Amino acid sequence: MSIVQENACALNIKLDLLQQQISLPERRFDAAEVPSHHVRQLQNVINSISVTSKTQSLLSAARLVEILSDPALGIERLGSSEVISEQHVSDHLWLVAAKATVQASGLVMHSLLERTLQLQEEIYYWDEVLGSGWLTGLYAAQTSPTRLWHWSRDIYVDHRSQGAFSTAVSRSIVAGWAQFYQVARQSLQGTSEHPNVWKWSSPIRLCRSEIQRKRDRLVAVKDLHASSLGLLMEGWHAFRPEDTAVQLNTSPEGWRATVSKTVHLTEAILQHVASQSNTTKFEQSVFQAVENDNTRVLMQGSLPSPAHLPMELIQRLNHALLEGLPVHEFSVSTFMSHEGRPSRVVRYWLPLSVALFSGSLSLNIIFRRRYDIAQWIMNIGATIIDFGSNWVVEPIHKLIGTIRHDEKSEIAIMSKNSLLADRASLERMVVDFVRDRPDPSWGNAGDDDAAAIVNAVKEGDLTPVLKAYERDLRSPFKGTVRGDLVRALLIQIQKTKVDVEIAISGINSLLKSQELVFGFIGLTPGILVSYTSLQWLVGLFGDRRGLRQGKKRHELKRGLRHVTRILTSASVSNGVISYKDSGRLICEAEALLQQFKAILGRVQYREFREDIEDLLDIQGGVDNQLQVVERIRWTYFQ
Repeated sequence: MSIVQENACALNIKLDLLQQQISLPERRFDAAEVPSHHVRQLQNVINSISVTSKTQSLLSAARLVEILSDPALGIERLGSSEVISEQHVSDHLWLVAAKATVQASGLVMHSLLERTLQLQEEIYYWDEVLGSGWLTGLYAAQTSPTRLWHWSRDIYVDHRSQGAFSTAVSRSIVAGWAQFYQVARQSLQGTSEHPNVWKWSSPIRLCRSEIQRKRDRLVAVKDLHASSLGLLMEGWHAFRPEDTAVQLNTSPEGWRATVSKTVHLTEAILQHVASQSNTTKFEQSVFQAVENDNTRVLMQGSLPSPAHLPMELIQRLNHALLEGLPVHEFSVSTFMSHEGRPSRVVRYWLPLSVALFSGSLSLNIIFRRRYDIAQWIMNIGATIIDFGSNWVVEPIHKLIGTIRHDEKSEIAIMSKNSLLADRASLERMVVDFVRDRPDPSWGNAGDDDAAAIVNAVKEGDLTPVLKAYERDLRSPFKGTVRGDLVRALLIQIQKTKVDVEIAISGINSLLKSQELVFGFIGLTPGILVSYTSLQWLVGLFGDRRGLRQGKKRHELKRGLRHVTRILTSASVSNGVISYKDSGRLICEAEALLQQFKAILGRVQYREFREDIEDLLDIQGGVDNQLQVVERIRWTYFQ
């Protein structure tokens, strides 16, 4: 109850200024004339019901009544000769009444605020059901047993009252059910004059009309609570900080009248909020009750003592807390149980029934397939372990080895010595071929010529082999028999193998230069799958913080839309919105505070609370409030 708490703390600060005015030296009386012990007891009571900080919660109703029932508040302790002392005690009693009024009206506002938010949730529920044909059908199925029971009971009572079942009482059970079936069939065929026959013509339409009626009643009660909140908040706004410094020295009737009016207003709201269905009539009845109370006080004339009126206000607060508030909360709870969403039994009887009737079959299937299920579980566990080992742990080890230049972890697609061995073999094959088949252009293949041949082979030049191959192709049979053609062909195959290995060596060098990149690429799928799986498990079995934050962001935007809609469609008088719209604005602001608290830091949340205070300042006018809404939008939703 942050909004109520902040306003209560602000009012307490103003009342503390009044208390300081009472305790000024120039207002102190002679010690012989002042019952100092009684005053100290009153000051203790004042301190015990003070709201000293915004984080301090209001006292419970039982605790507040217990404090206000303290014997120190009794005026019978004053003697008849202690007129001045009685006036001094009266000032403290007024402070007790003022702070008790803040506490009591704060408790009432807190109750109204909670009930309004609950009513709003129920309205959202019915809006969602009305907006979906499938949900409406589901509601019809959920409430079908209750509907069938009421329909059958109505038919039975109606036809029994007409004498249709008067003779069936003496018959057997079978005859009685036959008669009932006959009456029900006639009702469905339209031959009966039973008023509930039309219910079976369109159950979905019937459910929609029923849901709409419940929603309209919830909206009406919510408007009454919102109007009550606006009235009480307006009563709190009647305390002006600029007046507190002078009111006591000049005319204390101002703030005392405000206290008296707030008490009367609280009582009137608790008395009339459950008996009205229209906000206009409700506000008129509340104003009339407050006016009657004020007139009654004025007609009383002189009171027995100055302390009589604050004591009467304190007693009325006790009565409101002991009887008015509990009765109101009980009536609202009863109303919500009838008009709100169905109970859990009604909502979940269908799936529970299916689970109950299919439970034995499911257990039987599980028992017969228990070994297969156990094997599936073991396979799933082994798969998860292998996945983690092969696609997470091992790639991480390889990546660490790559960073540390570990030769065992280097990426390679061929052996280091493979290309050298194949090239040396090719060189020897070409040199031997030239020596066996000398060519005048190549010399006698001596050492110098062999070195030249080797250098040519390294550069990819196989001219002597190709010339011999071309020459033998002219007489392939002869070259084949002699073996030179086959030999030249095999040398070319070895040359092709060396060329392939050279290309692979280039690719291998490229891979080695990007070995770290490929290491990260190999590790990425395992990390992504592991992270996604862990996030899903945390969201399934954890607190679903991310989902909740995303949902709260959506709810915040919806709440800000509601605030804007309230301000743009509010009925304005003299630049100030009505009590009902003011109460609705308080409820939406409270909902925004509760939602923002979960997703904002401490500093941002404090700034947001300041923005909410500006939003609830109805004295600034609707235009100023709309500017605050725009400031909240571009500050927190960009």
